[in-house]
Amino acid sequence: MGWLSTPAQPRASLPLASPEEVDEIVAVIQGFLAAMSTKSRVDFEKHCVRAGGMSLAPPAPTLPRFCTIGSFVEHITAVDAEIDERIWDPEVMAYEAGNLAAVWAPFRAKINGVVDHVGVELFILHKLNGEWKVTGLADSCRRPTEEERLSLV
Repeated sequence: MGWLSTPAQPRASLPLASPEEVDEIVAVIQGFLAAMSTKSRVDFEKHCVRAGGMSLAPPAPTLPRFCTIGSFVEHITAVDAEIDERIWDPEVMAYEAGNLAAVWAPFRAKINGVVDHVGVELFILHKLNGEWKVTGLADSCRRPTEEERLSLV
């Protein structure tokens, strides 16, 4: 049979990152999101690897798009609109011994002060030269309900 028919195996016990390391990971993501507001290439450079990849699934009917983080940075820094993107309740999985982390979090994006889209983001980070950096990002989103437009400030 194919690999899908194999019963799930229990997770091996892995040395996970400390609470301090998790805080560092979340801070990098918060810095990446703040860079979207400042539209500063310098701010982005502190938090990501431009060669990393992105998979962005905007609200329907727009098709998903795929790009490097660098091309995303160039696009965002050229946008005239005010951007304010926030996450909450991040779920952090970090394998300190392997210098790999993933963060899954709901988000909302405001464009020019109005909640424009909501969804979930998945950040991939690697620890490079002692610092966590975003090396991949995927999202999936939809248009907000009227209630979300009012409550997700």
